Amino acid sequence: MSEITGGCICGALTYSAKGDPVRMGQCHCKHCQRASGTGHMSLAFFKKEDVTITGDFTEYAAEADSGNHNIRAFCPTCGARVFGRNSANDAVVAITAGCADNNDWFEPQFIVYNKDKPAWDQMDGNLPAFDAMPPPK
Repeated sequence: MSEITGGCICGALTYSAKGDPVRMGQCHCKHCQRASGTGHMSLAFFKKEDVTITGDFTEYAAEADSGNHNIRAFCPTCGARVFGRNSANDAVVAITAGCADNNDWFEPQFIVYNKDKPAWDQMDGNLPAFDAMPPPK
C-alpha cells in the first residue's frame, strides 16, 4: 500500500499514513457505537511514525474494560472522529477507515466486542470474532 489520506468533514483536520496497517478490525463496544452513531467503528492501526496529522483536534479519553484509556481525536469544528490511540500502546495510531479519502483498501481481520453487536449490523461471519478485547499477543 502506498499512502492513505483522509480527514474530517470540513477539511480542517487531515492525516496521511504510509505503509501497510499493522492490523485492521471492527469494534462493536458501546463507546464505538456511540462515537460512530452506528453499530461499529472500522479502524486501521498504523505505526505512529508512519502517520502525519495536520490541523487542530480535540481529544476525549474514555476508560476501557482493561483500565487503559481509549483516546478519540476529533475535529473541534465539525466534530468528526478521525483517529485515536490507546494509553497502553502509544506507538500505534488508529485511523477511522470511514474518514479515508478512499477506503477501498480496508479489509477487517477481526471483530471485537461481538457480544455488543446489534442484530441489524451484519458482519462477515468468516472473521474471527471476540466477545471482548482478546489478550495481547
